[in-house]
Amino acid sequence: MSLTVLMIAASHGIPPIIGAATGRTKTAVYVGAAIGGVIAVASGSPAYIVADLLGVALGVWLGLMMVQPRRA
Repeated sequence: MSLTVLMIAASHGIPPIIGAATGRTKTAVYVGAAIGGVIAVASGSPAYIVADLLGVALGVWLGLMMVQPRRA
């Protein structure tokens, strides 16, 4: 995969991160994930849907790390 494909896939993870930053709840992260997933499927080529959805999953993981408190 080229760097361009990886950057586009990673950019689909931005909506869940924005949801975490603005909403500060898991629900906001999941709403952002739904938006990112719809954008990934609608705008991407079928050959790259898996990479795009992995980018969304990475964004969800980062978003959940932002809203969940760390345990010692």
